[in-house]
Amino acid sequence: MEQQKNRVQRRTAIVLTLCTFGIVGMLGRLFYIQVGAPHNMQGHDLVASAVEQRREKFELDSGRGDVLDRNGVSMTGSVMHGIVVLPVWQQNLDRGKINDLAVLLHTSTEKLVKALSEQDEPFLLRLPDANGQIRTVNLSAVEEAKVQKLELTGIYAKEVKVRYDDQSVARHVIGFLGEDPNLVANTWGGKYPLDEKVGKLGLEYQYQDELRGLGLSSTIAYYTDAYKRPINGLGIRESTDQNHALNVKTTLDRDIQHSAEQAMDRFGMQKGAVVVLDSETEDVLAMASRPNYDQNSLGKNGDQFPVNRALQATFPGSIFKTIIAAAALETGVVKPTDTFDCPGYLDIGDGRLNCWTTHGEETVEQAFAASCNVTFAQLAMKLGRDKIEEYAKKFELGQTVGLLHNNESQFYGEDAGTIFAKEYTSDRLLANTGIGQEDVRVSPLQAAHMMAVVANGGMAGHPRLVKSLTTSDGLLYTEYPSSEKQRVLEQSTADELQKWTRDVVSMDIGTAHAALADAAMTVAGKTGTAQTGDPNANNQWFAGYAPADKPKYVVIVMGESVTQGRATEQIAKQIIGALPKP
Repeated sequence: MEQQKNRVQRRTAIVLTLCTFGIVGMLGRLFYIQVGAPHNMQGHDLVASAVEQRREKFELDSGRGDVLDRNGVSMTGSVMHGIVVLPVWQQNLDRGKINDLAVLLHTSTEKLVKALSEQDEPFLLRLPDANGQIRTVNLSAVEEAKVQKLELTGIYAKEVKVRYDDQSVARHVIGFLGEDPNLVANTWGGKYPLDEKVGKLGLEYQYQDELRGLGLSSTIAYYTDAYKRPINGLGIRESTDQNHALNVKTTLDRDIQHSAEQAMDRFGMQKGAVVVLDSETEDVLAMASRPNYDQNSLGKNGDQFPVNRALQATFPGSIFKTIIAAAALETGVVKPTDTFDCPGYLDIGDGRLNCWTTHGEETVEQAFAASCNVTFAQLAMKLGRDKIEEYAKKFELGQTVGLLHNNESQFYGEDAGTIFAKEYTSDRLLANTGIGQEDVRVSPLQAAHMMAVVANGGMAGHPRLVKSLTTSDGLLYTEYPSSEKQRVLEQSTADELQKWTRDVVSMDIGTAHAALADAAMTVAGKTGTAQTGDPNANNQWFAGYAPADKPKYVVIVMGESVTQGRATEQIAKQIIGALPKP
């Protein structure tokens, strides 16, 4: 009994001794951190970090470089004169001055106080307009001076650079910013603060280092206690550090981009994409995707990560007949005057491939204009798998086509697409491939490149999105020249294809005749309708160029999973009508 008691006492003593050592060690560590240490742990100044945690700030200018269009017009920054509200306004409330501010802003004192009280973090003041819509207050020069004269603590008239606003265009190309500690740690090796907003899509992501510069922003800030209450006496502080970031100058034309997006929205495109190229240089003048998204609130409402459908490969349908036509003409499988008979279907083994109508007897040129499935299924079977793949590769289908930067495409997330995915080959597989079905997947950017090759007489380059990097004062820092052209089709083949693509619009039987024959410029191209696996939805395409006789622009419109109506040619027509005349 006595031995058991002694064992318990010894164990208790040992436990108490270990606990005492642990507590002493912890107290010693705390003393070292607070008094003896140089306030620097693993590269982080602990004092500075503690102070920073108490700082509430509003960003007047992120300091990032801008994404510019080809003419130097910024697409990531509109300067406005707004009212920055810091919660400290409530501690020094001057009711008379609040009333004066309400009169100045053409609102009631009650509405103003309600708007001022909406948030406990710094924000830009928003008020109802004449129609009851809540909008950010944008001051005139006279109003700004009057607000400043009121000298309201915590309510300041400030010039603010808004990176994204309601009028932002090319959102899927430009991308957006957001906090992402994992991205900072894994992609940029933790060289930025983990809570810093970084590029998460498009050019914002690809050119993060260049656009970021030194990571300095212009802010107005104040300090809070542990309960987020403003601390009196520390004052309001405004930073003015220079960031020295670079601008990304793109090939986009802001006016053309705006026109393209207007056309998509006017005709109600819910899901799809538009690409406009300079046909000679293959510079991208416009690239848009739908559905659109809010660059300032992504993720706040459970939004899905945005997809740039201009770079995503999908079923092309009959626009792929351009490849079959090129291969058949250049290899001698067919001559323009050869005739075919279309009874409305083609029996292949124990299956049947249907045409969208009964065309009867027709030349192959007429079959292209009328988009006859029966004729092009037969041509594909005559060509065989190897020739189809060979000519698809000449047009760079099945691979990325964008101009390379550091061995990567300039286009964020560009999809290579496919031509054949199965190991076996059969007549049925070849027939379906010939009409752009089965395993064929093409992106709108690839379709634009395909049409540029036709428009350029068989010469191929690479689509370009970024022209250069420039300093804030417009000096050239780095240039990305256009790619050199290479001949991929014989001139005679390209000439015939140009004639056939003109037929699609000019011939009465042409599938784009009704919609585009009276367009502002003469148009050539190819339409497409592709099955998607959903019997109630299909992909709709128009891939073409204008003017038809002296090509200047390539225009691609793709509606994905469309359930009713057909607007692709109407969208193309409006875009072409807004393009500058060459």
